[in-house]
Amino acid sequence: MKSIILAGGFATRLWPLTENKAKPLLHLKDKPMISHIVEGLPETMEIIISTNAAFEGDFKEWMKHFPDRKITVFVEDAKNDEGKKGALAATAMVIEEKEIEEDLLLIAGDNYFGFRMDDFINAFQSRPMLAAYDIGGLEEAKKFGVVIAKEGKVSGFQEKPEHPKSTLVSTGCYLFPQKNLKDIIEYSKEHNDNLGGVFEHLLQKGEEIDVFSFDEKWFDIGSFDAYLRANQELIGNDVIREDGVNITIDNKLSGSIFIGKNSTITNSTLENVIMMPHCHIENCVIRNCVIDENCNLKGIDLTHQMLRQGSRIER
Repeated sequence: MKSIILAGGFATRLWPLTENKAKPLLHLKDKPMISHIVEGLPETMEIIISTNAAFEGDFKEWMKHFPDRKITVFVEDAKNDEGKKGALAATAMVIEEKEIEEDLLLIAGDNYFGFRMDDFINAFQSRPMLAAYDIGGLEEAKKFGVVIAKEGKVSGFQEKPEHPKSTLVSTGCYLFPQKNLKDIIEYSKEHNDNLGGVFEHLLQKGEEIDVFSFDEKWFDIGSFDAYLRANQELIGNDVIREDGVNITIDNKLSGSIFIGKNSTITNSTLENVIMMPHCHIENCVIRNCVIDENCNLKGIDLTHQMLRQGSRIER
């Protein structure tokens, strides 16, 4: 079995945070979100990161944190969103160019999965299988691929439907037996970015598809609010500090706080803040914000904002 982690999107809804950084490399709790995925995979599994030319160097630098893992970076030539091939076409390209002839674990790299990947893999019965989560409401289900399940099997699939028939949604974690890789390749020729459509296609062919249902935490990081909420739930009411952080005693920190390395905070109030490395905050009140690297802020009040890397604001 091999694994492909999809990490080639440009995530324009999260700009400016993802203007110069792949979304799977954004910090979630105490590490990049893709690191949570890799750490959960079997140590002997070969992992292929599918990304684009714009982020190739960033992923190769990130790989240095996993020197003992079998990780390679596969690069499609897209350098902007207009040139992107789409998730399904990118998967097909990796399968063909890497000549994969094994079972395939396919994972969306901008998701957090709370279940144990070993449990998912062990549930595999050499049939297509997807991980599904009960989102709890039909209105929320409209945003996702909806799974209609019966006795542990997929009986229907709706891709972001106007009228969902279920609150069970597909979560971006799939297992395909080797025999179905040709279906991914063929279907991608007409539907380059429709992963969910593969399951509709397989159902039409009469294939059985297994459902792995779970109730552990799951986050699809598709927006600023989703990113902030995921960090809040994973960090809890705590402060995570990386090396070299200097926090003076005249600060008030509350809620979920992450402070990247070599940052300083002086005479400030922070509540639910994600602060990347090398930031300097003085005399500020900052709530529900994400501050990218190398920002310098002085004397400002900020609520529900994302700050671009290198921002300097002083009042």
